[in-house]
Amino acid sequence: MNDSATRDPDLTRARMLKAAFELFVDKGFAAVSMRELAERSGVTKSLIHHHFGTKEALWDAVKEAAFSRYYEGQKAELEGTDSPDSELLKNGVIRYFRFLQENPQVVRLFTWMHLEGDTTCNEMDAELVRLGARRVREAQEAGLLRADVNPTHVVTVFIHACSQWFEVRPQHKNWEGIGSDDEYLEDFLKIFMDGLAPRTTGPETDSN
Repeated sequence: MNDSATRDPDLTRARMLKAAFELFVDKGFAAVSMRELAERSGVTKSLIHHHFGTKEALWDAVKEAAFSRYYEGQKAELEGTDSPDSELLKNGVIRYFRFLQENPQVVRLFTWMHLEGDTTCNEMDAELVRLGARRVREAQEAGLLRADVNPTHVVTVFIHACSQWFEVRPQHKNWEGIGSDDEYLEDFLKIFMDGLAPRTTGPETDSN
């Protein structure tokens, strides 16, 4: 074990998190052993237990570190507006899409979470969905978005449209006519935002 591991606990913890992130991204949670984590970190298993307690706690710390930067930024944007409108929703879609686009290892981590039935990021997810749905509802009440759709479903649709684009890329990347990331985002925003535009009721037309 490197002597710096005992002299600088913050640096040691960061090195453990980095090693764990790399291993979990590559193999998922279940397939990674404490021995591998210790070897990759350059520390003893007992030191990992000292800092994190259990492998599960280390896994949770890795997920929190991977998602927290996006979470904090998106939460601040949702809480910081007094007049939610369609632009807030559009910007939320773009922010999430770019986060996934710029962090392919996080996408792979999310994929492992889904495959292994992991739901321990639910608190952060649920809070963003709750805040986002509240802002959508406020925009609906102000007549800025169509009011006949469930606001939580609105948020759910864009989350899955963004995440699935990146998670299943190996399946669709060779489909005939498939576009680039930016082309997909542009088209999705057209479909999504146009579909949420307020509905106008014009005079009935006599078909006779």
